[in-house]
Amino acid sequence: MTSTAYYNEDHPLALLAAGTLQGKAVSVDTSSIRPCEGRPIFVASLTGGPALKLLCGGVPGTVAVKATEDDRTRAPRNPRREALLLAKLQHPNVLSLLNGYLAEPSPSSPAARVTLFTPFYPHTLRDLLIAPSFTLDESPSTFPTLATSIAHQLVAAVSHLHEHGVAHRDVNPNNVVLSAGGRVVLIDLGIAIERGDEEVGAMHFEVGTGPYRAPEIIFGSRAYDPLALDLWALGATLAALFRPLVYPRLPSPDSEDSFERYYHQCATPPPEPSLERQPLFDGGASDFLLAASVFRVLGTPTVDTWPEAHDLPTFGRFTFASFPPTPLATHLPHLPDSATTLLGVLEGLLRISAQARTPAQEALRRIEEAASDGDGPRLLLPDDLSEEERGAYGVVGDEASPPTLRAMLVEMFAP
Repeated sequence: MTSTAYYNEDHPLALLAAGTLQGKAVSVDTSSIRPCEGRPIFVASLTGGPALKLLCGGVPGTVAVKATEDDRTRAPRNPRREALLLAKLQHPNVLSLLNGYLAEPSPSSPAARVTLFTPFYPHTLRDLLIAPSFTLDESPSTFPTLATSIAHQLVAAVSHLHEHGVAHRDVNPNNVVLSAGGRVVLIDLGIAIERGDEEVGAMHFEVGTGPYRAPEIIFGSRAYDPLALDLWALGATLAALFRPLVYPRLPSPDSEDSFERYYHQCATPPPEPSLERQPLFDGGASDFLLAASVFRVLGTPTVDTWPEAHDLPTFGRFTFASFPPTPLATHLPHLPDSATTLLGVLEGLLRISAQARTPAQEALRRIEEAASDGDGPRLLLPDDLSEEERGAYGVVGDEASPPTLRAMLVEMFAP
């Protein structure tokens, strides 16, 4: 007789964190579990049960399954902590946990494994960023509203985390997903921490992703404010909404050695390059070049203008050219002229000094006040919110007013 999978039982011993299902069975068709192309998760179909009504705008009848080895040597990643944090962070723009489980080692699986069941969302923010229609030039009538509405929801997500003393530490477009109805959801709290989880002076600085990493961790700080890391990453992610689409820069033939040139001459030709959204900062090659790209935009700091630099382990090892600060708007060609409040929010988030960055709650207040006053692009809420979820926002958007966010996303993702 085939045994029932523990996640299809009510309150099994393997239950680690009771989410919106409160420990009840997820009711997954085990034969439907399959990898999700391009993303580090599985997807599965539901057979029924209460989970069908708890998908928070996700794909109907479908759940995402994230399985991670419970390996304490992979710090700062901590899947147990991720499950417990998701279980208590209830917000329409933060990933909702159905249930989280801890399966102990077994002959078929020698390592303990944490498995999270959540709603499944079809698109990442990165998918939208590479859509050719998602620019002010291509979609002048819908882009301002869609981009501003996405920015509002992502700021709301980070604000909610910070109100609960939680720092995400890896905000970037791959960790933001979208529902078909226009709901923005912040995912992957694998390296998130609460204040006090890491000792000041011994904090992990190997966090964040490439061009979204804050200056203080570029220079190896182990005594940083983790909430301030999120503010910088939030600003860099929002700035990407208004950056140009470009073809990736190919390596110069002069930079290749003889073997590389021979290989490229004989190998199958690579696929044609596709357009990519150029991030505000260049994080592809090294931390040194990332820091230089930050300074080219915001100006080169000194220990006088950036007092915290005194305590950064590697800041004094480098000498940078003296770049003057440049107007941020000149780097955001798709930022609508009317989005003055959003520009001010971006300028406040992208401050080299962590102490000077605008708190997420203040950024959210400014965006919602501007919307209430009719200042700037129209602000819409997704059409898949429940009445209770609408109460999470300080502004009431007209989600049914055409064109809706759902209709705009269909337009953006159209082939």
